[in-house]
Order: sequence, then structure tokens, then C-alpha cells
Amino acid sequence: MTAATALTNAHDRYGLLDELRGIAALVVLLFHIGTRIGAPVVAANGYLAVDFFFMLSGFVLAEAYGRRLTGEMTFAEFAMRRMARMMPIVVLGVCLGTTYALTRWYAAPSRSDDLPTILGSALLNGLLLPKWWHGSATGWEVFPINGPLWSLFFEIVINLIWAAWLVARRPGTLALLAILSLVSLCLLARHHGTMDLGWSGPTLAGGMARVSFGFLTGLLIHAARDRLPVLGRGAATIAIMVTVAALALPVSDVSWVVAMTALALPAALVLAVCSGRQRIVPGARFLGTISYAVYGLHVPFLALYSGLSERFTGRSDAGFEAYLMVPVILGVAALATTFYDRPAQRILRKALDARYRQHGVEVSLARKSPANPVGARGLRHETADS
Repeated sequence: MTAATALTNAHDRYGLLDELRGIAALVVLLFHIGTRIGAPVVAANGYLAVDFFFMLSGFVLAEAYGRRLTGEMTFAEFAMRRMARMMPIVVLGVCLGTTYALTRWYAAPSRSDDLPTILGSALLNGLLLPKWWHGSATGWEVFPINGPLWSLFFEIVINLIWAAWLVARRPGTLALLAILSLVSLCLLARHHGTMDLGWSGPTLAGGMARVSFGFLTGLLIHAARDRLPVLGRGAATIAIMVTVAALALPVSDVSWVVAMTALALPAALVLAVCSGRQRIVPGARFLGTISYAVYGLHVPFLALYSGLSERFTGRSDAGFEAYLMVPVILGVAALATTFYDRPAQRILRKALDARYRQHGVEVSLARKSPANPVGARGLRHETADS
């Protein structure tokens, strides 16, 4: 069986992951409309979608690259493929965020970071690196130009650690590391009074604990995939219900949130793997296709809306009308995916192809669909949509 055929069959088997990824991306958008614009909150724990993305990433990368990393694929090739997949949206998001930050600095300098901080943050964030100093307006936020990039930074870190070392480890070792990560996460969540960790300098350790536990959980579920039963549509429905409940129920107690992360979200992923290729929520597959662009681009648009709304209405908080931004952002994400992200990935893959052919390495990137980084009709969810 060829690698492309294997990946196609895998996607046929695990197709519900696309729907869950799309739903999780939508929940993150709803969460940020409530927390960043001040609209009524409809997804109280929506930030936990990031932890679910980390779990999806562990499962999908193990499916797409696990055997190849222990065989013909080098660490450098894997690293470049991941950067080629992630960086186009990162760069576009930083460009949008920098444009907003400079506009805000020009219009309201007393409520903005100074110009050197903005430019320095843009340079670092554009390279997917965190800002390490305090900003007068953004404080210790490590990715002030485009907040969600903090999770993509940790995604790259754990991806490289996995490819360099974890890919050859036994499930027992992965389970031990997952337990240690969960213990660290519990302690840090208790210390900070929240699970919403990783986006600021003082909580960076919490971000590492989150990505470690999530990614390792995905790897463990993948290792057990062949022993899981096939449960069909009922399991798919329950998986979606559990995911939405974990992200949306208005319970902020730290113990509850940790339980959702440690138990409910892994259970939802297991049920999704057991359910196979199911279509449960209309439009969710479309959301899965554009989910990375939704996640990577929505915050600058929300910031612009918030600033314009405050300027013209005089209100610092928005009402339910702010949720009208949802179809706007989904439309922007669809356009960006179709006319920017896919063409950019195609160009980068061709460049990688040429590089490896020059070194006598057989690669198959050029044969892949521009919409799909792991093979024609293969695992479309092989992204870092966290």
C-alpha cells in the first residue's frame, strides 16, 4: 500500500475530526468575541479548544508522519514541512495585527504601546517568537500583535520535540510524560487560578504544560487506535456533544476546567476516532477546511471592530450585535484559505521539492493537493489550528 493510499484510507476512517476541528475553531471565535469585545459570553471555556487542537495535532501528526519519521523522512524535512504549512497564515495574521497596532498608535498613542515595542513585537511575532518585555498597553502578552499565535509557537515546539525524540518512544514512556504534564498543569492552574495559560510571560510554563499534555494524549490515542471499537453515528453525536459542553458550559471553577481537559476532551477524541467518517453537523466540514485561517486571522478583525465600535458609539462593551462579525470573519477565512494560504503552500512545497531533489532525496510534496499538506484526499486536518 502506498503512503498516499494509506493516508486516504486513514481520512476515510477518521473524518469526524474535521468536523470537530471546525466546531472548535468556531467556539474560539465566539469566546474571543465575548472576552475581547465585551459582548455577552456564549462560550465560557472556549479557550479549551486550544487544548483540543493540541490533542488533534498529536493524533493526526502521528498518523501522517509517525512511520515516515522512523524511516525515510529526516528531522529537517519534517520541520520545513511544518513551517511551510503554518507560516503563510502566521505572516498574514501578523501583517493584519501590525496594521491595526500602528493605526491605534497613531490614533490613540496614550492607549497603545510605544512604536519601538510595536515594531519589535511585529518582528518577533512574524518569526513566531514571543515578545519578552513589558508593554505599556499589552503588558506581558507574548504575542501582542496577534494573540492566538502563542499556541502556534508551542505547537511548533512540541512538534519538533516529537520529531527529534518522542517519535521513537514507547507508549509507556508517553503515558508517564503525559501524567507528569497533567500534574504540572494542575499545579499551575491552581497557582494562577485559571487554565487559560501560555499567552503571557508569567504563564509560559503553563502553556508548555498544556501543549505537552494535549499532544501526548493525542499520541496515546493514536497508539491505541487499532484496539478501539467501531461505534458509528452514535459515538460521533456524543463526541460533538461532549466537545461543545466542555467548551461552552458556564462553569469557571478550576477543578471543573481541569476535568474537562483531562477527561472530557480526550473522551471526545476517542469517540470521534471510534465513529469513523460521519457527517453530523451541516457545514462543519467547511468550518474544518477554513479553521486554521479562522483561528490565525480573527483577532485583528475583532480588535478593529472593537476600536471602531468604541469610537463611534462611546461604549467600551459590545452587545449581541458583535456576533454579526462571525459570518464576516468566516468569509474572510474562506477567501484567505482559497486565494492565499493554499497558493502559498503550493509555492513553498515546490521550493522544498526542488531543494530535496538537489540533495538526491525523493519527496512527494508536489503530488499533494494544495488544500492538503499530507497527500491527495489525505488527512486535511494535519494542521496546527490551535
